[in-house]
Amino acid sequence: MSVTSLSGAFGFAPQSAKSTAGTTFYWYKAYNIDYGVVIDERPLPQEIGDSLVPTGAFRASAYSAGGLDFTPRLEDDFGWLLAWAMGEDGVVSEVVPGSSNPQAHTWTLDGTENALSWGTVHVMIPEATDKLGIISIDNKVSMLRVTVPQTGLVTARMDLAGRLFDEVTDNIFENNASGAGWTPAFEDFDSTPVAAKTTFKIDSVSSGNALEMTGVTMDFVNGLTTPQQEMTVGSYSPDDFTAVSRNVTVRGTYKWPSDAFFRQIVGGSAGATTFSDEVFKGSAEIQMKAPKEITGAYEYSLTLDFPNVVFQMTNPRLAGANIITTDIIGTAVATAGSQFMTAVLQNGSTAGPYTWPT
Repeated sequence: MSVTSLSGAFGFAPQSAKSTAGTTFYWYKAYNIDYGVVIDERPLPQEIGDSLVPTGAFRASAYSAGGLDFTPRLEDDFGWLLAWAMGEDGVVSEVVPGSSNPQAHTWTLDGTENALSWGTVHVMIPEATDKLGIISIDNKVSMLRVTVPQTGLVTARMDLAGRLFDEVTDNIFENNASGAGWTPAFEDFDSTPVAAKTTFKIDSVSSGNALEMTGVTMDFVNGLTTPQQEMTVGSYSPDDFTAVSRNVTVRGTYKWPSDAFFRQIVGGSAGATTFSDEVFKGSAEIQMKAPKEITGAYEYSLTLDFPNVVFQMTNPRLAGANIITTDIIGTAVATAGSQFMTAVLQNGSTAGPYTWPT
């Protein structure tokens, strides 16, 4: 018989500390969930006096990895994923000026932050008559991607790495997953941002106006130590996942209206005729909105602002029976006296949300 995926679920709970399982779970509808148990199982090495084929095997380590593809709903719970990915610095929440309800929740990074938060993951796998629960403690976010298509819904991808279990508990399965920690509650669709209400701006190019893009992708990457680096004698589980680098890249396809931007990047100015040995740098902003209003004229929105981005551009593509396009690739950098990035989530959550437990 076959079993469909539709009654599966992905949820996570913030942890107050390493090896302390989270208890308050947030659940996310997804297109694809490929998170789960990873086992490093190896054949015995060939020995003198042995045969040509392996004669045994052993398990060296186990951990959890993978992630989910989903449409972010800006109503509330996506804020917890932002907090998980951003890490160290807390969120600042305040009422949007001129209103009484919408809140602007702001995360600010200056590029020096290296502490990431732990989270517990629950994944529900449907069976013929029940559900299997997979439990993994001590997870950190390795990548959060936000993709704006030419038309349609904004989508996201989040990748994780987790210790799975530790020396205190090795419970990784829940039979008949139900009850506390296993009761999914999902947000509705109407706070999902769409491409038609998304803008991408580069200050020194568009002068505050949106560029004509046919797609934009933002990757926020936490470069974590690998399971192999974190293994210690006496344990099957990695000891930690420490951030050794963090970077943000913005990529998009640009409809070619003139040569001004291309000249700016290659030559340093809109009317350049020679090559410039300096990189082209400017601020970038991606703002995504949902069609539904929170109240009055205030819409659900997510704004990602990068004060300093080094941009490159591919050569324009000339193809028969097609318009001219070129790809823009930007890498956010930290400079003295300026923030690395700011994320602002505007929604109706007013109860001081997104503060990680301690």
